[in-house]
Amino acid sequence: MLAQTTPLPRSRRRPRAAGWQRVLGWVLLALPVLIFWWTWQHYALNIPKWDDHALRAFLYYSDQEPTFLGRIQWLFKQHNEHRIVYDRLITALDYGLFGKLNYRHLMVVGNLSLVGLLAVFMGVLRRKEGLVWYRLPVLYAVPVALLLFNLSQWENMFWGMASLQNFSVVLWVLAAFYLLTHTDRWVLALPMAILATLTSGNGLLVWPLGFVLLILAPAVRSVSPKPKKLRPLLVWSVAALVVIGLYFWGFEKLGGTHAVRAGMFATGKGWLAVAGAGGEAIPIGKPLTNSILLGSLLVLITLGIVMVTVFLNQRSIIRAVQSLVRADRRSNPVPIPPTTLFFWASAAFLLGTAAVVAYARTGFGADLLITSRYKPYSLTLLALLYVYAVTTLPNRLARWAGIAGGLGSLLLAWFSYTAFISETVWWRHWHTTSQFNWAYTTSQPVAKLDSVTAYYTGTALAFYDNLLPVIYGPAQPNPATTVSRTNTGFSVTNTTLSSFSGRDTGAYLVARSAKRTYLFPTWQNRSVSLAGWAVPGQAFAPGFRADVATTELADAGLYQILVLVVPNDPAKAYLLDTRQTITSTGNTAPSEAKNW
Repeated sequence: MLAQTTPLPRSRRRPRAAGWQRVLGWVLLALPVLIFWWTWQHYALNIPKWDDHALRAFLYYSDQEPTFLGRIQWLFKQHNEHRIVYDRLITALDYGLFGKLNYRHLMVVGNLSLVGLLAVFMGVLRRKEGLVWYRLPVLYAVPVALLLFNLSQWENMFWGMASLQNFSVVLWVLAAFYLLTHTDRWVLALPMAILATLTSGNGLLVWPLGFVLLILAPAVRSVSPKPKKLRPLLVWSVAALVVIGLYFWGFEKLGGTHAVRAGMFATGKGWLAVAGAGGEAIPIGKPLTNSILLGSLLVLITLGIVMVTVFLNQRSIIRAVQSLVRADRRSNPVPIPPTTLFFWASAAFLLGTAAVVAYARTGFGADLLITSRYKPYSLTLLALLYVYAVTTLPNRLARWAGIAGGLGSLLLAWFSYTAFISETVWWRHWHTTSQFNWAYTTSQPVAKLDSVTAYYTGTALAFYDNLLPVIYGPAQPNPATTVSRTNTGFSVTNTTLSSFSGRDTGAYLVARSAKRTYLFPTWQNRSVSLAGWAVPGQAFAPGFRADVATTELADAGLYQILVLVVPNDPAKAYLLDTRQTITSTGNTAPSEAKNW
């Protein structure tokens, strides 16, 4: 006779669907990450952009220093308002390992910070009471992955220095907050805070916010004797004084255009725009308006949550502060939920950064505030609000929050790939044409690199390598292309050339004089149909446009304006003659003083 067994209580049984839910969760979580990385490898180039050149210059000047102290000074040298020590360390490591600086490698390291940030949010989700790790938190993390890994991040994901700076600083700060709120390993938060400070200027915010978390830490952990309570605060304070002091030692205040400031009202709108910059991907309405409206909503919700939770936890806050000066084990405070503390600090960092960006950049124009380089703060704020809702609501409401968050993040991610595919293609074309312009500086198709570039980086393979006979050869007339003069240069438009969907296909401008030839990218016309906004492959319409400043024609002369057309089969590329010319007096614009 078989022995009878007592069934386990329902609350202790392992759900039958746990296995397939776990597999489904990891598959869904991996999809946006894999799509993000496939898009990156398809369009990324080993070509520097703007501040990337400063990293190559760092290698050069560091090698010229005869002393170890001199090299350390170059490592910590100010870059605009930042100390980009982390960027330079990764640069030096890459150059030391591979013998040449590869900007794609820098992008990989920077983009991996998003993986770390996703892991931080998954750690917060894992702590929700009542959720089983093998069952739900992975599924609940899918909306976070969709918010972080999408084409709204296009500028940072394809820019070596920016990916290292703008992605990594968010990871270091939020990882420090997680360690301070969800664990007792406050010592590990110190290197995270130092890395944040040495990655980007807004990383300085981690120190005062971390100090507040350490004051409230007794509300999370068991009450310790007074000396042990004060030790983390003392160590953190000393580290903050040293790191912040070194940061501002010899700090140079920026002037010129960096000193341009907007009014208070415009700065306030700019703050909302930065906070809601993720709304630019919404296909309905104006991008800036959408961003301001979304930012207003996010700021109201965030501040509302902070005020309500501070009010509800005011007694615990007061007792946590009082426990610093007297030990009273009989009146242990009711613990403040770790997720609430994490939310307070993370929200303060994200909204504080948005305020700093608005203060420093609104004077350049409001549209600049919603560019891709500032979107990590808006997208991370969206992820933070979602995670907070899921981890604090009752399980039934959390399930609905997960469904709503999944649908919303899926739409935002999908629209990002249709909205920003044109920027991504143009970005690649801009990189390749820029490399052409600094490599081919004569009237002959012969590349001449300066010695520093050739030694440290070299040139990347580009679409034009096999098209030099076409670029420097004869052209056929094309009256359908219009060239018109503007206040700063000239504009070229076309409405008949077939659209292309390849990463290097499309139309390029060729400006040719007796002295040299320049190559410039164009913007393919966007489709205004519903399919153009719903299907990335149908985002383009026939024709193109381009605006070129005459200052970009650095050598003075009379330039013939041509159009290079690269179809899906590059061997069939051809050159069109607009039969119009532009006269350039050379690049006479004064260069702005830089500290790098």
